[in-house]
Amino acid sequence: MYSTVWSEMVFFFFSFAAGVCAAFLYDILRVSRRIHRPTDAVVNIEDILFMTLAGVLLFVAAYLRNSGEIRWQGFIGWGIGAVSYALIVKNKLLNAGTFLVKWMVEITRRVLKILLFPISLIMKALKRPIHIVMWYTGQKIRRAKQVAKISSDKARLRMKKARIMLRKK
Repeated sequence: MYSTVWSEMVFFFFSFAAGVCAAFLYDILRVSRRIHRPTDAVVNIEDILFMTLAGVLLFVAAYLRNSGEIRWQGFIGWGIGAVSYALIVKNKLLNAGTFLVKWMVEITRRVLKILLFPISLIMKALKRPIHIVMWYTGQKIRRAKQVAKISSDKARLRMKKARIMLRKK
């Protein structure tokens, strides 16, 4: 009897840990939602995927610790774990995670700005010559288009005159 009670307690605590893990994963999802503000449809899809993952986590816990038997203490342990995580951590992890992600994005942006500074200097130095070349070639291209249009107009007139001459005969 002692081993049965002990195994049930271990399963309860394992379910408790699974509930804490599920709540932690949901906090990570909430951090990502704070950063990029998804649409309602995306939020609904994310919630469905999360609930599916949480259900799988609960059943894996039941499979590993309770030989696949689903018992009420598994659901209760999972719920108490999630609720206790939410009460203890509240929004501390959410705020810290959001700050950390924004800080990392800002650091990455600054590092890239420093690394790409030589390229921006080269582009600024080449901007005027490139602009001149583009303007000059643009002028040449425009002139070539005008010449082509004039030649096609002349060819069209010649063809029209040739048809008229053929009709008169």
